[in-house]
Amino acid sequence: MKLGVRESALSVAVFAVVVFGLTMFDPRVRDTLSDVFASGSVSPFGERMTDVGAALWTSARYQTLDNSPVVVFATVGTVLALLMMRS
Repeated sequence: MKLGVRESALSVAVFAVVVFGLTMFDPRVRDTLSDVFASGSVSPFGERMTDVGAALWTSARYQTLDNSPVVVFATVGTVLALLMMRS
């Protein structure tokens, strides 16, 4: 793999980890995840995963507003890393 592609993938992965880490502090996400893996659920697994995705999206939207300095820092860091790789 070329060095630039590997570093780009790493930057995207770090950004995703930061956003996912911010969303994991939301109790709605934790409750939804516990419902997905709870035994005795009647709804299909795909529907439960859709609920998790919706909870993650909602949480990400609210957490990024609440923790905007961290998200801005991660975004700027990712952009700067991508620009450094181009030169």
